[in-house]
Order: sequence, then C-alpha cells, then structure tokens
Amino acid sequence: MRGNRTSMQFTLGLAAILLACGDSTGTQPAVGAAGPADQSQHSMHLSNATVRPQSVTPFTVRATLDPFKIQQLPDFTMHSKVPRDIVMQQLVFTPGVGPWHTHPGPSFIYVLQGQIKLQRHIHGNLCMETPVFAPGQAYFEVGNQVHRAVVLSSDDAVLLVTRFNVPVGAPFTIPAADPGCTGYLPPQ
Repeated sequence: MRGNRTSMQFTLGLAAILLACGDSTGTQPAVGAAGPADQSQHSMHLSNATVRPQSVTPFTVRATLDPFKIQQLPDFTMHSKVPRDIVMQQLVFTPGVGPWHTHPGPSFIYVLQGQIKLQRHIHGNLCMETPVFAPGQAYFEVGNQVHRAVVLSSDDAVLLVTRFNVPVGAPFTIPAADPGCTGYLPPQ
C-alpha cells in the first residue's frame, strides 16, 4: 500500500509542477532577451488540458522520498531501499555545447523549446550522439554516465527534468573531465 501511496504522491506532485508552468489563457510567453517565440507547437497534453510554459525562468524543486517499491507488471519496476531525493527542474540552455558532467541517478527530460542532442561517453575515446530532440519529445539520461548537452537551435532550449535516485542532500550534477572523444558513433 505504501508504494502505491508514494507513487500517487509523486504523480500528483509532478502534475502540480507541470500545471504551475502552464497557462490556460492561450497567451504567448516571453522568451528572454531573444524575444518572443511561437510556442503553439511547444505544448504538452495532460488528459484534456493543454499546458504551455509561462516563462523560461529556471527553477529547481527537491524533496526526499522514503524507501519505496513500485511494481507495475509486466514491465516497470522502481525500488529504493533507502531515502533518496527526487529533483524536478525547468532548465534553460543557451545555444552551443555544454560542459561534460554526470548525474547520480537517471533523469527523464521533456523538451519544451529548442533543439537539443546529447554526446555520451561510451568507453576509451569513443562517444555517441543521440538523435536531436525537439519540442514535445522526451528522452532519458543514464545515471553516472559522462555526457554533455548540445543545443542546435538558434534559440534557447527549455527542458522539464525529473531526476531520480539522488542521495539525500547531495549534488545532482557533477562536473566531469573531458573524456577526449576522438570519434562519435551516429545516433541509434
């Protein structure tokens, strides 16, 4: 029962954050110094409601979850034997290549604006690139994998991010040394 309650609390909390980022009036949000952007294609759907970003102001919320086990058979399980933090963010990345870094747990990302891809270190001097992700698409980052973001659009990339399995109170983004990639595998 406790796992179902924790799952429901998480779902309701995520929905509240997404709704807090939304605007049901249909007005176009400001998009920083670059000026306004057409956000009509940048909406996401929750049930019958459409949620649009009101601004591109970054935010971070963080809370500790008690140990839990969520098992939705046949194909989904999430289990933590110790308290862990969950982190939810709205992030804004400027065009260009970001720094190499890791995260202690998996991250799930939804693209609100811009075009972004990841470069991931595989082994040795070999890296791979992901496909380019655009508004309305989602992707995930593997915990403890060295990677960096590359914003390909001329406007900022705006992302909604949920990070799992973060040790309580610990950093959730850790700078990493340049792995010295000499080649990149194409997107899979």
